[in-house]
Amino acid sequence: MILPKMQLSRRDLFLTSPLLLTRAQAEVTPDIVQFPAELEPLVGLVERTARDRCAEMAVEQLRRGVSYRQFMAALFLAGIRNVNPRPPGFALHCVFVIHAAHLLGLEAPADLRLLPLFYALDDFKAAQERDAKAVGGDYTMRAFRGPVPDANRAAAELSAAMEAWDTERGERAIVSLARNRTATEVFALLWQYGARDYRNIGHKAIFVANACRTLQTIGWQHAEPVLRSVTLALLDFGREQKMNGYAYEDQCYAGNLKRMEAFTRLDANWTSDHADAAATRKVLAAIRESSPDEACTGTVNRILKDKVSAATVWDAVHLAAAELRMRAAGGAALASVHAVTSANALHYAYSTASDQRTRFLLTLQGVGWMTQFRVAAGARPENLRAFAITDLDTGPKPPSLTDAIRYTVSKVNEVHYYKYLGALIEDIPLMSAEWQPHLLAAVPYYTKTAADSEPPAMKRAREALRSL
Repeated sequence: MILPKMQLSRRDLFLTSPLLLTRAQAEVTPDIVQFPAELEPLVGLVERTARDRCAEMAVEQLRRGVSYRQFMAALFLAGIRNVNPRPPGFALHCVFVIHAAHLLGLEAPADLRLLPLFYALDDFKAAQERDAKAVGGDYTMRAFRGPVPDANRAAAELSAAMEAWDTERGERAIVSLARNRTATEVFALLWQYGARDYRNIGHKAIFVANACRTLQTIGWQHAEPVLRSVTLALLDFGREQKMNGYAYEDQCYAGNLKRMEAFTRLDANWTSDHADAAATRKVLAAIRESSPDEACTGTVNRILKDKVSAATVWDAVHLAAAELRMRAAGGAALASVHAVTSANALHYAYSTASDQRTRFLLTLQGVGWMTQFRVAAGARPENLRAFAITDLDTGPKPPSLTDAIRYTVSKVNEVHYYKYLGALIEDIPLMSAEWQPHLLAAVPYYTKTAADSEPPAMKRAREALRSL
């Protein structure tokens, strides 16, 4: 559940020891967006510290009383301020990964629980360097100035801006909403727009979902710059630009908006948790074999005529994503990883959204996106081996999630290892019991093992943590 917006005093923002840094140490110029006084110095320290000294810096701050949550917030906000959200991917993964790093830290053995935070710190420093060398120049989020829409008009303004692909109007609207509305109210508007545009292989939905999750942990008081970044990302590419084989109009979204006329005819129990395994196989077969529009139309018909539940459809969506990952090689490999993380983001949006029409649209988009992933990955047939996840013999010895977490946490050298494993950790329990072993079988397809070496950044982190 999304936490409501709360009025907190400065003293209450963090319940642990205060920062032992001075604001003067941050050296932030007035035109750069600034964070609350209790956090700005730490963000500045993260930004300025050399990459090869960051592990020691983090340990020193933790030793001096900085809390885990403070450091996580500072790291997330450093990425928001320093990395261009357009396009939503590439260097911006340092922002996307924070939730997964937090989740893996919660799941990791006791001796490894801080390592994900240290990896995310190293990844931010790499992203900061990458962004500084970007063709468009080194990005820094600037302080927001000027008028914003009245609170009563801001939601309508945001929707109008999204439909017009108007970044200036959208940013002003989201600032008003961040200042005047609760998290629940704001994200209710963003779920649909995160899910409408698959381009750049799902990162728009991923950004919205992970921004929501991370703000739940670090606090809604940090929402304004985060939502500005999200809005700029959602409005990237415009209508015409083609990415990953699709322009905006080529996708399943327009068709699914038309299919929303079926919403009034849905059975009252369509959101039931009861799933039909035979119907799941049929939805999955359509994702495998049909066009995106055909798969979405077929799903609507099954929901209406066969009383298929949303849980049945989401089982198929997750199976399709995992199957694609297990089939993919070469140029299709990275897209298949994003099929899994996009399914995770869309299902999280469905689970969190309160509006039933939005939930229906997200369900259809889940089917459409997985079909689009399969079509894009199959552009070169040699990159997809023949394999059906439903034919898998899960056997008595499923992959060990515990081992995958231990090795991936300590040996990660690429951000998607965290994102992929974090998605599966969240999604396996959401599946029907019959299909959970099948999703678990996809774990080894992008995780680290005992045979992998520990990269230098993680060695430095482990060594630094010994002094805590």
